Amino acid sequence: MIRKTISILTAIKPTEDKEEWSVTEISRKLNMPLQTVYRLLGCLTDVGFVVRDRETKKYKLGLSIMELGLSIRDNLSVRNTALPIMEKLASQTKESVYLTVPEGHDGIFIDCIDSPQLLKITEPIGMRRPLCVAASKKVILAFFQTKKRQKVINKLDKLGLVSSKEDLLKELEIIQSQGFAISHGETTEGTVSVAAPIFSWENEVVGSISVAGPEHRFVGTRLHEFIKLTTRASCDVSEELGWLEQYN
Repeated sequence: MIRKTISILTAIKPTEDKEEWSVTEISRKLNMPLQTVYRLLGCLTDVGFVVRDRETKKYKLGLSIMELGLSIRDNLSVRNTALPIMEKLASQTKESVYLTVPEGHDGIFIDCIDSPQLLKITEPIGMRRPLCVAASKKVILAFFQTKKRQKVINKLDKLGLVSSKEDLLKELEIIQSQGFAISHGETTEGTVSVAAPIFSWENEVVGSISVAGPEHRFVGTRLHEFIKLTTRASCDVSEELGWLEQYN
C-alpha cells in the first residue's frame, strides 16, 4: 500500500505541460484499479498531500507535501551554512557546539562540533527533546511566531511536559528580549548551555546554535564572552541564509 501511495504522488508530480490529473488518467498511467486510486487519493487529500479541484475534479500535489520537502531543504541548508561557523565558534570557545532544528513540539540535534578538552559535553546527534527543555530548544520556542508558539506550548502542556505555563511564558519573554537563552543542567547535570536563534530569509526561526560545557567553565567574564560569540555566530548563519533583520 505504501508503494502504491508513493506511485500516485510521483505520478501527479507537475510538469511543464500538466499540473492536474484525473482519476482515470492516474489509473491508466499506473495500471492501477480505479477503486484503489480513489481510496488512496482520498487518504492523501485528508492530510493535505493532494488537493482536488472542485471544478475540474482533477488532483494535484498539495501544499503539505511541498512544505515537507521545503522543511527538509531548509534543514540541509541550515546545516551546510552553519557548519563552518560552528567550527569557528568551537575553536574560539574550546567547548562543544550544537546545531538544533525544530520538528513539531521537539528540537533535534542535527550536528555537533565536539570540544577538544577531556572534560566535555557529548550529546548524540539525532537526540530529540521537547522545546520547553534547555537553552537550545527554548530559544527556538521563544522566537516562534505568536500563534505557532502558543500552539506548541498548548501541546507540550497537554502532554504534561510543562510544569507552569505562566513561568514558561515569562522565561520565553526574557529570552526574546535579550536574544539568547541560558540553561543550567536541564539536560545533563552540572552543565551550562548558551544558545541563540537562527533565522531564515523570511525572518522565521529555523534552528539554534549553542555552546555547552561543564558549569565551572561557564562563569564570570568567560560566560559573557560565550554569549557574545554565540549570538554573533547565530547572526552570521542567519545572514548567510538571507536574513536581514538584526537583533541585539
